[in-house]
Amino acid sequence: MNTSPSPATHLPQGVRSAFAQVGDVWTHYLEAAPDNVSENTATVLLIHSGEFGARAEFSWRYNISELGKHFRVVAPDLVGFGRTDLVYSFTDPAGFRRGHLRRFVETLGLGPVHLMGNSYGGGLALQITATGALGVPVRSVVVVSGGGSAPDNDARKVLTRYNGTREEMREILQVLFYNEHWWSNEILEERWQASREPGVWEACAVPRLAPEGQDRGFRPSRSDYDKIHCPVLIVAGAEDLLRPPTYTEELQRQITGSSVQIFDRSRHCSHIEHPDRLNQLAIDFYKKY
Repeated sequence: MNTSPSPATHLPQGVRSAFAQVGDVWTHYLEAAPDNVSENTATVLLIHSGEFGARAEFSWRYNISELGKHFRVVAPDLVGFGRTDLVYSFTDPAGFRRGHLRRFVETLGLGPVHLMGNSYGGGLALQITATGALGVPVRSVVVVSGGGSAPDNDARKVLTRYNGTREEMREILQVLFYNEHWWSNEILEERWQASREPGVWEACAVPRLAPEGQDRGFRPSRSDYDKIHCPVLIVAGAEDLLRPPTYTEELQRQITGSSVQIFDRSRHCSHIEHPDRLNQLAIDFYKKY
């Protein structure tokens, strides 16, 4: 459990860092909204990725401010990540995270939402949409390299076998990002130090201890995507090492009416590598619904 965590720093203009008591979980989140926000302003819920050291601040630093000019945007640190309490459920890891997210929505009094999720967060966004687990209507979803097929290849082993060294974190960034800027020493240092904060590594590594055959919580189990009835935009990087070449085709077939955007010169985090294009795509997409 986190001990008196401090607010996030180095945030874009107009983004605030806040905490809420969500059931038994002290929960950190980021929020941005237009100056003229009202009860009719649409809400976008951002769900971050699941690599070691992951948190809302890292996933959405280049998106939340721009999206916040048009919508109320809320981006929690999922339970077990970032500045939220670093706890884990062995009996039902996926259900525990879903339940926390649902209670977070209830605590903040959020109504119908648009979702955006990356990687683990993208799979979680599709899962809660298919099952109705969020407890409020989902108007639309933007999923960035999440859900669908995710082979247990050498690139994924770089993420799951991280043991806390600086060079291992560099290898993680090289898997996630196409351009070497994103594994520069400055970014590497920030990510590495975040993964070494007390309890962070343990909370992310604990699924390794789950009994064989149990959902290990690193990726949400795939629900029946044919139960998704809202618009879905699938975003993928052309150079993604963590998804098979057929990822977008397969996922689009499984989600009726979904659309696809491929980002060249991008791997697993197109929203970070190409934020201007992604932000405009998402804004235009959400405003339709």
